[in-house]
Amino acid sequence: MEISTKEDAILIILKELDASHEKVIRMYFGLGTDPKSSIEEIGQDLDLTTDAVIELKNEGIREFIKLIVSTGIFGDKDKNFTDNFVQSSNSEFLDDFMKKFIGSN
Repeated sequence: MEISTKEDAILIILKELDASHEKVIRMYFGLGTDPKSSIEEIGQDLDLTTDAVIELKNEGIREFIKLIVSTGIFGDKDKNFTDNFVQSSNSEFLDDFMKKFIGSN
């Protein structure tokens, strides 16, 4: 599988996360060489409960957002955009952001 330049950039940013956050996000969204996996599959592979996987995924997405915002990519001077995402506890909301950002279904 060929990795796009955009995905390569995303993988570089993900490396800045805690290893467990990075692994869960890579597995859940099928990034790099990791196949896309369900929450349940990730839990089985990593010996975690589904709640723990969801928590790691959501925390990882929030940290990812903080990292990309710190680059100035969104030009969010008032931090309205950032605060909405970072403070969100809605898993679907965070998933939708990541799917749109990485260009995934």
